[in-house]
Amino acid sequence: MAFKKFSTAAKLLASVSIFFAISFTAEQPAEAHNGEGNWPSHAVGSMSCAGKIVKAEPPRYVTAWKGRETDTVFWKPVLYRYSGSKYEQFKSLAEWPGYAYVTLYGFNPNTKPGWRNTSNDGRLNFTSFKSLPSGSYKILNQIHWVSTGATHTEWSPNSCAIK
Repeated sequence: MAFKKFSTAAKLLASVSIFFAISFTAEQPAEAHNGEGNWPSHAVGSMSCAGKIVKAEPPRYVTAWKGRETDTVFWKPVLYRYSGSKYEQFKSLAEWPGYAYVTLYGFNPNTKPGWRNTSNDGRLNFTSFKSLPSGSYKILNQIHWVSTGATHTEWSPNSCAIK
């Protein structure tokens, strides 16, 4: 069987064509929406384990519902632990630890930008779950928009383990 030799330009053109074909036909990942419904744009935060502590970060950004200039959003992480066959709820907070004022474009720069602590109004960078036993953990984020009363739940993009 004889193989034809292709010029460098032909090989480059073929590679570029294949790249664009894959790029435009491959399913693009959802932008942080794993539930049903048309949720405002947002991106949940990650989590980490250190010692016997799990730290959950609030969403990196959240926007207001379409048609609303501003909104207030609350966030609550729910801790799940792997039971050997599935992740099961392990700890839940009674209160929502964080809130943010948002616009259609993200955090409202004119009204306490970023996530705020609901108990003291200070800046909120993470919420901790402490004195945990060994195991694998995940965070289920709850994001609640006050204007509509709607709450969206979504897993953090990672899990972590305590040894």
